[in-house]
Amino acid sequence: MDAVLSALDYVVIAAMLLISCGIGVFFAVRAGPKQTSNDYFLGSQDVPVIAVVLSISATILSAVTFIGTPAEVYLYGPTYGLTALSRIHVPIITSIFFVPVYYRLKVVTIYQYIGMRFNDTVRYAVIIIRITSGFLFMGVMMYAPALALSLATGLSLQFSILSVGLICTFYTSIGGIKAVIWTDVFQACAMLIGAVVMIVAGTVKIGGPAEGWSRAVEGGRGELVDFRADLTVRFTIWSGAIGASFIWLSNGVARQEMVQRYNACRTEREARMAAWLGLIGTAVIELLAVAVGMTIFAYYYTCDPLKSGRIGRPDQIVPFFIMDIFSSYPGIPGLLIGCVFCAALSSVSSALNGVVATAGQDVIRKLKPGLSDLKYTSLAKLISFGFGILTIALAFLATLLSGGILQTIFSIAGITGGPICGVIILGMFFPRANSMGALSGLIGGVAVGVIQYVGSQVFSSRSPPLPLSISECEMSVNMTQLTSYTSDQYTTSITGITRGFSSTSTLPPTDSESHAFFRISYLYLQALTTISCVLIGIAVSYATSWNDPKVADPKFLTPFIARLYAGSKNNHNSENTEQMYLRKI
Repeated sequence: MDAVLSALDYVVIAAMLLISCGIGVFFAVRAGPKQTSNDYFLGSQDVPVIAVVLSISATILSAVTFIGTPAEVYLYGPTYGLTALSRIHVPIITSIFFVPVYYRLKVVTIYQYIGMRFNDTVRYAVIIIRITSGFLFMGVMMYAPALALSLATGLSLQFSILSVGLICTFYTSIGGIKAVIWTDVFQACAMLIGAVVMIVAGTVKIGGPAEGWSRAVEGGRGELVDFRADLTVRFTIWSGAIGASFIWLSNGVARQEMVQRYNACRTEREARMAAWLGLIGTAVIELLAVAVGMTIFAYYYTCDPLKSGRIGRPDQIVPFFIMDIFSSYPGIPGLLIGCVFCAALSSVSSALNGVVATAGQDVIRKLKPGLSDLKYTSLAKLISFGFGILTIALAFLATLLSGGILQTIFSIAGITGGPICGVIILGMFFPRANSMGALSGLIGGVAVGVIQYVGSQVFSSRSPPLPLSISECEMSVNMTQLTSYTSDQYTTSITGITRGFSSTSTLPPTDSESHAFFRISYLYLQALTTISCVLIGIAVSYATSWNDPKVADPKFLTPFIARLYAGSKNNHNSENTEQMYLRKI
């Protein structure tokens, strides 16, 4: 495309990045040279609940939401918005059953809980899986949006990666969790403003909401709800309400970044409120992203930039739209591109701080238990800097790999979330679950996920996109590229990489019932691996302890289960006392 960023756009982008740096410097100076580990990792448990709420929303939703979700909606319609249904009940489950356990134990990492509830073998097995996937996540989160921006706006790929990487590493390393949370607040506000600006401007351009909806209906995107009880359909009300529930449950209870935020709150009540409102906030932002995708489709509904050859990948549609609509308004493209940077920064900085907390609490504290708190905090900052540089290197390594390899890498990383969530559920809901059961469930859950993913690549084909039109494109379009463009090229790179369980194989679909397992919607994958982990864990736990049952300490159980266990134990003791009394008589 001909439009390029102006000098003012670069100034705006730089200003937004400098604000993130400035927040980190502020909290580093405020903490002083004697910053404690409690302040560095938990913010001295004195972070306002509204800041934690916005930070949770910004952390879970990233550049994938800002760029990938609109692209997904552009191709497949608004039914993706059904995943917001999972944010009705999952926040309640998270805040009532999980947050109280983490907060009362005062853990810094979820792995500390796993070690206390089971043993160090399970603890470090989970750590290895999570840290490996965490670094892959951070590397791809730097690379994927940078690639989309560079192809659609001409912004240097190297500049994008280095900007996100170095700034994120800088403020995360010197400021700790408070710097991360407060930059998340700024970045969440930027993302909200950016989404609203695109929706409003696009709606005005197409002639209003009514015209936009009319175009959506004409383009085959008027269906909001799909009630089909078919697990292979990409988006239905069931995959949104049930399948997506496990994805968001895993995000809320099995991600290190979330536990740190809950325990950074002043009270347990505020921690529960933060979990509830933060997860609801993700639904609001995602619905805005859905609206952005629908707005972009309505704008291009008779001249699709993909088919017309103006862009080559679906994940370029948002930056292309920004440049197309706002290029004559210097500064506005910079503001919106800056929002993409903010989205990437929020996720990468949170993941980086979480990985450093894990390295500190679960490795350094184990190896050097006598290390002074001041030295420990200083060492954590050095580790944060080193991990940040490693992440930048991984992002540059990603530029050398093909899109298919990237998708496979991140898909395998995504498979791990369900089994880890399953281990947490085993620990909090099943008093007789033991370490052998938890480890078996973890391995089994990962194995099921890998088998399903590999099978989906062999036996399934990608869902075809909804119709796109080029009926009113100008004749200046590259007709050679137009006529050679096929549906196989509709691979939403960012969406595919990060949600990447939908198949991208070019093999023809199979109708064999024996292959139906490999054709299920990617929204069910987290449910599949979580449930597999729990069922295997329960079976192995009971099989290995049927003659010597050991019940967990109630403090490691969710409050509801702990009360039930305490009641049954008291009843059991009362029965024993009565039997002893009768024998004496």
